[in-house]
Amino acid sequence: MARFIAKGAAIIGLLLMVSTPACANHYPNRKLIARQNTSPCISDDLLGRVGASNGGRKIGFVIDASFSMIDNDPNDVRLAASQALNNALVDSSEGSGGKTSDLVTVVDFASYGQLLYPLGDPSGANDVIGSITPRGGTAIGTGVEAAIEELTKTGNDPTANRTGIIVFTDGEDDPSSGIVFTIEQVKRAVDLGIRISFGFLSVDASNQNPEIVRAIVESGGIYATVDQANSQQIFVAAALANGLTGIDSSGGNGSSSLISGLATAKFLSQTGSNTFAYAAKAGETINVTVTAIDDLSLEVKLRDVQANTDLKSNTTNSTGVAFLDYTAQSNTDLEVIVSATNGSGSGIFSVGLKSSLPLSDSCNITSNITSNVTSNGTTGLPATPTASRPAQYTGGAASTVLGISANVGGFFYILSFAAAAAWL
Repeated sequence: MARFIAKGAAIIGLLLMVSTPACANHYPNRKLIARQNTSPCISDDLLGRVGASNGGRKIGFVIDASFSMIDNDPNDVRLAASQALNNALVDSSEGSGGKTSDLVTVVDFASYGQLLYPLGDPSGANDVIGSITPRGGTAIGTGVEAAIEELTKTGNDPTANRTGIIVFTDGEDDPSSGIVFTIEQVKRAVDLGIRISFGFLSVDASNQNPEIVRAIVESGGIYATVDQANSQQIFVAAALANGLTGIDSSGGNGSSSLISGLATAKFLSQTGSNTFAYAAKAGETINVTVTAIDDLSLEVKLRDVQANTDLKSNTTNSTGVAFLDYTAQSNTDLEVIVSATNGSGSGIFSVGLKSSLPLSDSCNITSNITSNVTSNGTTGLPATPTASRPAQYTGGAASTVLGISANVGGFFYILSFAAAAAWL
């Protein structure tokens, strides 16, 4: 019953979104995302890419339970994000009328990975997710391994193209020697036809392992870097929109629209250029960061679409990073064009954007987590999220990590639409 109430609320939210003036899109063939006080949290770009799901998928949640999460994710946002994504899956109560229920497994990892919820109905997973507490180091590969073992064990067939793994972690393997095993397990997942997506918290350009990034992108999944725990919710929304498995959507590694607060990895197009869109609000200042993960020399251009004019350009520096800062004088559609400086090239880069504008107050929502252990050992409800923060710019800093409003609710607003779309 609670699940149907939640989905009813999601539909109401969707209707409110439709009736609210959204970001003006002067080019209907291109979906744009604006970040502004008067708009929904994010326009319908993500929702439009989710589409209806008939279920029949196997999804593994692999969640970091290392001690560092006490400081890096004190409000357990990664757990709330996992629960919200779980709510968007098709459970056994909905497995009728042409739909087949999804199956989900939950694994956490610290110094080792452990199976918490064997592959089963999504309706029973949220309590298990909410019970995860920090317990040790960071061995990412062991978590991926445990998920693969459960998703592929005898009786859980088939796997290829209908299976996905979502990983939440705050950084690198500790000890660092574990990276070899993590690479091995990520590649193993890809070989099995499992789409895998990683949300990395506070990973800078120099620490992004090209082998892991390439394997994830080749699987059709999303590799995202974020700088705050709250940004993991945007990552999950993007992963959902991209398609959790091969039967969901094209797996184009995320929208070609830029989402404030998220940097995602992309393959440089065969033609040597990639174009990304953003709808800017008058007075809004944006920072665009492009980082070459492979050995690439890149040029980044910012264009005003309406005026058909180049506004700014830059090239990657000696560390492989390029920055563009811009303040919009009026509401306008922008394009960010990334290309090889020599006119052709191939490889992986990341692109992201941050904005001076906060998310809408309507994005606020209370977390599903009923309690959590804070860094001082006390137990209580997560702090109520806020909808805004002072404008912050770090355009001169060499980092792929992007800022975002301290707003926990933005993702859930998005995901409520996704859940409604999946239900309908």
